[in-house]
Amino acid sequence: MGRATIVAQGSHAAVAAIWKYRNDDRVRAYTDNLDSMHKVVLGTKNEASLLKLADALAQKGIPFYLWTEQPENTPTCLATVPVLRSDLGDALKRCSLLS
Repeated sequence: MGRATIVAQGSHAAVAAIWKYRNDDRVRAYTDNLDSMHKVVLGTKNEASLLKLADALAQKGIPFYLWTEQPENTPTCLATVPVLRSDLGDALKRCSLLS
């Protein structure tokens, strides 16, 4: 995927997660001060590792939105609700900062 496509996919997932969980206290607190938003963009090796990440987050009870590109029906990225790194535990251990 090209850089612009990756940005678009991440944007889709982030907006979807914020909208889906708009009544979650963490989302409300995060969006109360738009000038201090913080995001981290991580990458996975492939679709299988992305789906493993989704499973790990689900097991930890961390709300997220898995963006699935259409019409290909291909999961491309996910976004969590605003969450502390410490709450994620080892769910992100196979991810690295996207460069």
